[in-house]
Amino acid sequence: MAEQRTVSPSESDLQAAIAAVKASSPELGIVRVCATLREGNSTWQLSEKRVRKLMIALGLVQSSGTDPADPGAPKKDSATSSVPKSYVAPGDFVRTLGKGQVEVKYINGTKGKGVFASKDFGKGENIFEETPFAWYPRWDTVSANYHTKSDAECQLCARTVERSLHADRGLMRPVKCSRCPAWFCSNLCKKEAEAKFHQIECSKHNSHFASLANVCRAWEWGAPMGAARAIERVLMEYEHSTERGKAAWESIRAFATVPTDIMDKKRKGMSWFLYEADYETKWKTTYELMKKALCPPPEECGLAKFSCIPKKIRDELFSYSEWLNLIGKYCLNDQNGGFYLLQSCFNHNCDPNCVVVHPNDGKYRAIIQTLRPITAGEEMSITYVNPRDGVAARQEALHDWYMFDCQCERCVKELASS
Repeated sequence: MAEQRTVSPSESDLQAAIAAVKASSPELGIVRVCATLREGNSTWQLSEKRVRKLMIALGLVQSSGTDPADPGAPKKDSATSSVPKSYVAPGDFVRTLGKGQVEVKYINGTKGKGVFASKDFGKGENIFEETPFAWYPRWDTVSANYHTKSDAECQLCARTVERSLHADRGLMRPVKCSRCPAWFCSNLCKKEAEAKFHQIECSKHNSHFASLANVCRAWEWGAPMGAARAIERVLMEYEHSTERGKAAWESIRAFATVPTDIMDKKRKGMSWFLYEADYETKWKTTYELMKKALCPPPEECGLAKFSCIPKKIRDELFSYSEWLNLIGKYCLNDQNGGFYLLQSCFNHNCDPNCVVVHPNDGKYRAIIQTLRPITAGEEMSITYVNPRDGVAARQEALHDWYMFDCQCERCVKELASS
């Protein structure tokens, strides 16, 4: 009998396999992930050192800094804890959104993941359209009564109900929730809202969620609302199936992350001691209100699968540290109020080849459009800041709000000549 030949798997194949193992068994540490990969891929030549390196780069090592299943794993470096970390989600959400037009690839531990063209594109082409994984409108874009009175704007997409009366009456006829005062600009929006969050936060059944909204409105702070909507999305996906719930949870974990406490401390610098007590009060207040509303939701909300969520995932999802992570994720990935799974994978460039547009004066849907021709295999980029600003202003904004120093070709040239 011929001896079985072993091969070293490619970086992309190994990343995908690791992500898939962690998606199905989140509790596994580095050693057990490596063992599982060897069992399922008998021809692969694998070392724990290589698996450890990729899991750290992908952000799959437990947040405590060491992996209890692998005591030899390196501890988290506090000096780099403010650097955003992201990885490629193993689920089908992103692949479905891209429709074969683009591919999300892991690049390295510093840059994280990126989006690459799967074909050639011309200038001005719409590459794909995306609705957010979770979304809550920015307070400065909606009326003072949004969410509390709920009759002026659609509770999914925030379009004004009055404006929608003049649109196509087949698709844009306003619809009211049968249980609470919430209005939607169409039956399509109502159905999507029910599937993603409204079944949980309907004020008829869940007064605690309204309390969270009222506090955030008073503070003009939208990040906790976006974080809560992301949690609701995970809960609603578990109502469909365990598989969809796990994919949703892994999708959240894949977003670029810097915990909000670390982010805010870095932004305030030496003056942090003046703000620390106030910030901690706001974090803890919103956390307690979120838990009252969502952990678990009131029985009247009708969720049947909450207790079926694996305890390890449920405990992490509703932990205080994860709440700080989610708020930080929202601040880093916020695009017009939303967590967009595919759009958030685009890296920044001060001379981007793509742009994000929101069609028809909307705030909810996002379209990625090319600014110039792009060839297959080329990385696609957008800008996170105003590209008309000078290099100093761009660098400051990126450092303060996105926690990195831009080294794009444009910045390098302008810094060299300044």
